[in-house]
Amino acid sequence: MTPTDPVPTPQQLFRWLDSGRISREQFREAMAVHAREIIQEMEQAHTNPLVAKFNELMNRREAWKWTRKHGELLIREILCALMDEERFTPARWLWNAAHPHIPLHCFFRTRGTPVLRFVEMQVQPQAVTLVVEHGGSETLQPVQERFMLRRNRRTQLFVEHRQLV
Repeated sequence: MTPTDPVPTPQQLFRWLDSGRISREQFREAMAVHAREIIQEMEQAHTNPLVAKFNELMNRREAWKWTRKHGELLIREILCALMDEERFTPARWLWNAAHPHIPLHCFFRTRGTPVLRFVEMQVQPQAVTLVVEHGGSETLQPVQERFMLRRNRRTQLFVEHRQLV
């Protein structure tokens, strides 16, 4: 891990620490980056509470829409599968999606930048096809990607294929 590399997701950092690939100090430094991001978001929410509340309501609406159609367990499974995907930038916010005590709306970002929202989802017993809109900034549009997820022998979803839409 060099200073120019993007910061790995917390899930990757835990795996690297457990395997001995990084030291405890490197782990703490990398996790501090994630902690600073969370603190920045909290400061922005404190600075502009009306926008923060509106964004929260829109995120709740997004989570409710997909939960009503497909159930909370499946949505969490999908988020966990996306969390393990390499080079998927929003994975850094999904690392604790499996924890049922964290509200589902916390993982969606429908307004502002960066964006993370589901555009389309088709669910079959052993597969899920999902179009996700993510990323973006003041100058760049968000990217839409199609993910094909399948269940493995342990019935866990994993990303089989992904492509830009």
